[in-house]
Amino acid sequence: HNRHHPRPTSTVLSMPVLSLLLLAASATAQDLGCKKFTQIYANGTQLCENMWGGAFKVVQNYSEAYTMWFFDDVNPNDAISQTLNPDGNTSICNLQFFHKTLPTPEGDDFTECHPWKEASCCTAQVANASNLKTSYGPDFHWDRCGTLSPACERFFVQEACFYECSPHIGLYRKYGGSACDPSDTQCSTVYDPNDSTHNTWQVHQMPIRQDYCDAWLVACANDMFCSADNGDFFSCGRVQPTPAPTEPEVRVEDNTTEKETLSGGIIALIVILVVVAVGLVGLVAFVYCREKAGKPVFQPLEKKSQPSMQLQPSVADHAQAQAV
Repeated sequence: HNRHHPRPTSTVLSMPVLSLLLLAASATAQDLGCKKFTQIYANGTQLCENMWGGAFKVVQNYSEAYTMWFFDDVNPNDAISQTLNPDGNTSICNLQFFHKTLPTPEGDDFTECHPWKEASCCTAQVANASNLKTSYGPDFHWDRCGTLSPACERFFVQEACFYECSPHIGLYRKYGGSACDPSDTQCSTVYDPNDSTHNTWQVHQMPIRQDYCDAWLVACANDMFCSADNGDFFSCGRVQPTPAPTEPEVRVEDNTTEKETLSGGIIALIVILVVVAVGLVGLVAFVYCREKAGKPVFQPLEKKSQPSMQLQPSVADHAQAQAV
């Protein structure tokens, strides 16, 4: 919620694709100058004053300072406004953007910003846990440097409820707020609709309790936040991360048929080898069993004597025998 710069005109959220977020994560952190809260803000005073662009000033005298959250039955800020701004009108919602015209009671579904249920300048739809963070667009998400711890994020939710729902904050409207100090040239008690620098939603120098701001820094000590312009929330909103690199299109060819043919050939070869192996095992087993039974399949080769050559009597020998 912009206290210092004009708000985005569109409230439609852009949800980036998860893959693009992952590709751009490192570039985003570098562009935003993401650092730990304690590296950006030396104390709670710097957090409340720097983060919100001059919307708040931190005060040690708690009888003259507002709180962004309370659990009492009676809103403690009522007494503060009576002290600091006795002529201020808190029966209207002086800020105007998502705000109502008058602070009115809300129903039982008004739970996120429950301290203002009995007199709220916001509706239950505005005071939704998700909408409080996302209604002003992705540039104004408080977790652009990474997911915040629940303890830390709770303070951002409380501040958002305070801005959207409290009728007291409207007294400090930068242009047209009754609490503007006449000596302060940065604000005006009169709103000029013809002046392009004027708007109806900016807040200027509202006093906030120091202990509240100190507790905020303690809760967020180990969380990461944008450090641009000394951690100014709205300056960070103007930082646009480096676009994620476009990956070249990868062409995947369909070679399913080839793969199926190759797989079929391999399977056939395996089947043949298995059949041959089984056959060989069977043959060996058969031969072994015959040998054990004394009926060998293969007879050993034995040497046979060569037959003597019987010479046939010649004609001469026959003639000689007749002569004798």
